[in-house]
Amino acid sequence: MRICVKTAVMPKNKTWASPMKVDFSEDLLPGERVLGAMAGLSYFRLYYADNGSTSEAVGQASVTLVPNLTEDAVHVTASLVMTNYNGAEAACSTDGSGHDSFVRITVVAVLGLMNPAYQAVAGNLYGLSGQWGEAIPIASASAEARAFLAGFYIAGSSAKEVSSLSFTTSVEKPGGAQAKVSGKATQSGDEERTGTADVAFLSTDGVSYYKVLSIDTSSSKWTEVDDERDGVTCAFSVTPTLNAGETVRRAGVLLQNVNINFERDKTSDLELFEAGVTSDTLSISNGKTISGTLILNIFNSRTGDDYGIAPPPTSNLTAFVIAEIARPLPGGES
Repeated sequence: MRICVKTAVMPKNKTWASPMKVDFSEDLLPGERVLGAMAGLSYFRLYYADNGSTSEAVGQASVTLVPNLTEDAVHVTASLVMTNYNGAEAACSTDGSGHDSFVRITVVAVLGLMNPAYQAVAGNLYGLSGQWGEAIPIASASAEARAFLAGFYIAGSSAKEVSSLSFTTSVEKPGGAQAKVSGKATQSGDEERTGTADVAFLSTDGVSYYKVLSIDTSSSKWTEVDDERDGVTCAFSVTPTLNAGETVRRAGVLLQNVNINFERDKTSDLELFEAGVTSDTLSISNGKTISGTLILNIFNSRTGDDYGIAPPPTSNLTAFVIAEIARPLPGGES
């Protein structure tokens, strides 16, 4: 049994029911099939279309990923909403505003002949406003169990100014071969709102061919971009410990927790907010070192009332690199 990692980018010509096909057919060995899969967020951006006064209050903000496994591919449908309930909506590339709203995703698939006794568990959980109601069975008490952000939904009856947005996920093992998963979404500002979070879950025991690597996102790693509207960025580089002959085949970023705050405790309309990896693919050098750049951003561009992000540690992000490892086969092939 193996873990395979692929990334995809949401088409930018629409924000609703936008499809991505992640095909694993070329990765399957004879007799293998895709036994399970999860889809998590690598990056998201919600950006109001330019309607003459770009920055607006927020009535609803949401990102949803719906993965479906069909034979050898995972089809992920993405839907993004940001609205003030009065004509201002999240922008797509065809509306002429130049403001794209879209996501990058990482799909993790379990490949093999069979999956005995929950040796690998991968899937998505939806609408969490705290802890998932039932424990998820996993292979053993020592099995790895991880939760990543896959989406969120926050809405109120009317549009309100915002001071912060927070999306968090976590997992705990209460004992035995089970895991409990939590997710939460909150918005602060004119009105305190509690929404729901969607979570991508991955648990394995004795399954090889992949590594999960923490990205150092401590406050000292972030740099403020010259133009305030571009937020703060964090360049990262991670190198997994590999055995002789092993290389990193593919890698993606998975977000776990995102907290975005306006500077100086301001409560404000917003133009955009975004978080995650800035490129469609990560750089892999010498088959080992994986690098990229993360961004955190929130911005109000209204003339005379423009505010940007409060840099880390006030705003913060937790993210991981998940790397697929290639091993040499007999005869020197990989």
